[in-house]
Amino acid sequence: MPEELAREAAEAGGVEAMTVYGIGLGNRGLLDEAEVWLQRARAAGDPMASMALGTIRMDRGDLDEAERYFRPVADTGNPMARRAMDEVRALRAAEARRIPRPSAPAPAAAPPPASGPAAWAPSEASAPSEASAPSGTSTPSGTPTVSGTSQASGTSQASASEPGSAVEWAGRLLLLNLDNDHPHVHLAMAVLQADAGHWDRARAHFATALGSGDPEVLFWISQMHIAEDGLHTAVPHIQRAADAGHPIAQHTMGALLAEAGETARAEHYYRLSAAAGHTDSYVNLGVLLRGRGDLDGAESFYHKAIRAGDVGGMNNLGNLLRQRGDLAGAERWWRRAADGGSADGLVSYGAVHAERGDWDRAEELWRRAAEEGHPAAALNLASALMRKGQAKEAEHWVRSANIPSVPSVPSSPSSPPAADTPAGPDLAAVASWLSGAAGAGDADARAALDLMNPPDER
Repeated sequence: MPEELAREAAEAGGVEAMTVYGIGLGNRGLLDEAEVWLQRARAAGDPMASMALGTIRMDRGDLDEAERYFRPVADTGNPMARRAMDEVRALRAAEARRIPRPSAPAPAAAPPPASGPAAWAPSEASAPSEASAPSGTSTPSGTPTVSGTSQASGTSQASASEPGSAVEWAGRLLLLNLDNDHPHVHLAMAVLQADAGHWDRARAHFATALGSGDPEVLFWISQMHIAEDGLHTAVPHIQRAADAGHPIAQHTMGALLAEAGETARAEHYYRLSAAAGHTDSYVNLGVLLRGRGDLDGAESFYHKAIRAGDVGGMNNLGNLLRQRGDLAGAERWWRRAADGGSADGLVSYGAVHAERGDWDRAEELWRRAAEEGHPAAALNLASALMRKGQAKEAEHWVRSANIPSVPSVPSSPSSPPAADTPAGPDLAAVASWLSGAAGAGDADARAALDLMNPPDER
């Protein structure tokens, strides 16, 4: 209705016209004048005027006032008012936790393929795999990478959703003002109805959302299963979202399959995700192809990752060039990765300086990465410190790498260890750990083991 006609009808006493005119004024930012007309319509019994007034209060952050306008209408069974009450409840939960209100929940991390760390070696980065969960926080949960000479690496770390976070996520989704029949709205309503204990309504909304086959719906449902059941238990739901075409789910399936050694299937999902432009899949696919010996294929995906701004791709490209014998090219990319803040790049570039005898520079680079929690950097730093006789600090960094403890051998049967000897890993543990890889022919592990011997014993 044209505003002029709505104004004339409102001035003539038309209740619905008062509401329409008030909403029109509000849309133009004339909120004070809009409220005058909406209050008149509400006093005359128009529920839509109450809804409009509640929306104005909610936009201002006055949730108590918003509820005061919404509740009487919701009590009549009005579905729009019920949805508004759900939004108010979700916003209250978020406000109670002092959580920002993004339009989508933040991602948590799923594991890339795992392999053991190798000290004294250029580090191989595998991009942290994303598996978003309905999280109540806006801070991503990352997967720490550990170094390796040829494989992707990482540790499994599924992030559980905190209590109430799915409700907060659903409330945020409803704030996007999607159409009431949109599958995402049905999914959000299912979460809110389940939280309120209305299981029949929740099941109806879930059925409608699932029936749409919408990839986003399948993806978010998989994340709910991750939060409730754990990452690996949720695999069938992740796969369903991946097969429906969701890039993050495809990447996550690739990471899980690679972790299980099913590299052919992992490659299939990585390629689907990479085709959709998912940068982390560029890196992980490159790692997978390099491990298979397809250096040209790996290099092409590392370059794609680099063009997308991934510094881990720079470090991995350096490793690949080193494998080809292009040491100058390798150093160039390791330096760029280190300059870009990559912990793996700092480990690799530090190794270059150590090989040249510049231990001070190597120590500086390894220390920066070790302070970020990089296990291989901590072990390399310990090696550098041992060369200087700083055994106490070296032991501190070995402990920080979380290497399993190896019991110390007493100096004699009659002299047991002192009672205040700290428990945990020591340098003997590192030597024992490295000896296995060195005995299997790993040159980097052999070099690390040699470095740990005092100079007069080498």
